[in-house]
Amino acid sequence: MCTSFTLQSQDGLNLLSRTMDFAFVLDPDLVMIPRSYKMNSYLENSSYTTKYAFVGLSKKLDEYVFADGVNEKGLTCASLYFVGYATYNDKVEENMQNLAPHELVSYLLARYESVEEVKEAFKEINLVSFKLDLLGIIVPLHWIVSDASGACITIEPTKNGIKIHENSIGVMSNAPDFEWHMTNIRNYIGVSYTPHEAIKLSGVMFEPFGQGSGSVGMPGDYTPPSRFLRALFSKKTIEKPIGEQKSVNASFHVLSSVDIPKGSVKTQRGPDYTQYTACMVSNTATYYFKTYDNYQINKFSLLDHDLNSKEVLKWDIAQEENYNEII
Repeated sequence: MCTSFTLQSQDGLNLLSRTMDFAFVLDPDLVMIPRSYKMNSYLENSSYTTKYAFVGLSKKLDEYVFADGVNEKGLTCASLYFVGYATYNDKVEENMQNLAPHELVSYLLARYESVEEVKEAFKEINLVSFKLDLLGIIVPLHWIVSDASGACITIEPTKNGIKIHENSIGVMSNAPDFEWHMTNIRNYIGVSYTPHEAIKLSGVMFEPFGQGSGSVGMPGDYTPPSRFLRALFSKKTIEKPIGEQKSVNASFHVLSSVDIPKGSVKTQRGPDYTQYTACMVSNTATYYFKTYDNYQINKFSLLDHDLNSKEVLKWDIAQEENYNEII
């Protein structure tokens, strides 16, 4: 599970935010990968060197695995589960950049600065079926990518190959595929932020109960289609903010409508819940986050650090003094 969306402020900021909903306890650290750092792939004889520094919450396995992040040029990316739909190549291809699916976020943030560059890069990217030992499965993923211009795409590996969709509404959740979600919006075009008018039936006046009657019919469950619709509704109806702090606060409020409490969704692995929520500001290369156990929003400014560091920089997210600022 997971939900993600973009938000543009009145003064031109572009933000990509996401919930990380998972049943397996991730326990990530905040990690900054510097420029000119060699990233070894999980695939044999495959590696690449970072062109740009980037930051995000990451789990250290054999290599650092990122589910989202922002780089110094403002490219942002997040991976979300795509169960039942994600299809990868079964073999490594020569003259291609071969990657395991869970490596794609790192690779895009390390190498590219715009959505247009990412689209062009997929002419040379081969996503290969590779089991992640931590989970014991080939992780089924799709991705949302955005940049400082506000451009946004969804990348989906399907049985018919990689599909790159222009995501003009800037919303994503999980399966079904993006085109299905776009079609499903038609079922809810009557939902509105304005209240219904009172009506008279057989001489009797009927008025709506309280405010919010226009949103009657908006689904409230935790399935991907319902979370997609709630995120879209909140994004399109929220007052457009001005400035970075108000934009970040607005993003966290939007995602609060799809936040999953521990215990509300059960899986074979245990409760699937919102382990963290992150917001990435492209224009300032800033990463904000809060965790399930700490609702304090923490801020990490990538450009305040040595992007040419010879080592990966890592911070324990439980220690608040590790961040530039708390908002």
